[in-house]
Amino acid sequence: MSQWENQVCVVTGAASGIGAGLVRHAASLGMRVVAADIDAGGLDVLKREFEGAIEVVGTDVTIGSAVDSLAEYSFQAHGQVNLLFNNAGVLVDGKSWERTEQDWRWNLDVNVMGVVNGIRSFVPRMLGQGAPGRIINTSSIGGLLGGGQFMGPYQASKHAVSAISETLFQELSLEPAPVTASCLCPGEVDTQIWESDRLRDPAKKNQLASEAEQKFHDHVAGMVAEGLPAAEFAEKVWQGIEADSFWIFPQKEFKTMFQVRADSIMKETQPAALADLMQ
Repeated sequence: MSQWENQVCVVTGAASGIGAGLVRHAASLGMRVVAADIDAGGLDVLKREFEGAIEVVGTDVTIGSAVDSLAEYSFQAHGQVNLLFNNAGVLVDGKSWERTEQDWRWNLDVNVMGVVNGIRSFVPRMLGQGAPGRIINTSSIGGLLGGGQFMGPYQASKHAVSAISETLFQELSLEPAPVTASCLCPGEVDTQIWESDRLRDPAKKNQLASEAEQKFHDHVAGMVAEGLPAAEFAEKVWQGIEADSFWIFPQKEFKTMFQVRADSIMKETQPAALADLMQ
């Protein structure tokens, strides 16, 4: 029997991409899974796929009361949460000064406040559940690297998630309860992250104003489409969890780029362009 049998897993941003991969893997291990997302259609697909073996809860992670309701439901239904994946995320790209206030707020509200709301709603309950728990916040290699031209809103949000996760780990280490945290930093995974606007009001969709921005968008979106399949990625995530890792790097190739950034900071040189490093 799997060590995860009958343990409880909650995943936000569960309807597609990395989130759906995490849901499927958790279910394959015999976990009781609560899948949350704003994408009702994607949740319906998961629900039909698992024929009631998982539970789906429509949740807008940008609304604190909605995440409170998700936590209340999860604990009423199962009494504990052993793995919480604060995974919901979106991406806005383009020149920083041309992104609208709505663009910036949407990216920060989902990627940062979604994590914050998950922490606020679940951690107090997890500390009192009398069972082991782990909060896994999805950052990105973009939350460790710099120089991402046209990536200001996204990288700003993911750097925040990395820092929040480090702080959360330290704070939880001071508590007597067996609850800890991890920071998950995906590289290129075959997801719809570069099509985040699909669930947005058409009037609010991001517009790229130059050929250079569109070329960059198409290039990186193409690389992502050829990235690690979500199912394989999820297996690597669980390997990191089972190793009790704080930093979970399913793809480690980024470390050379990170070293270039660290060296630039230490030597106080101009930042290298991420696009150049990805050649």
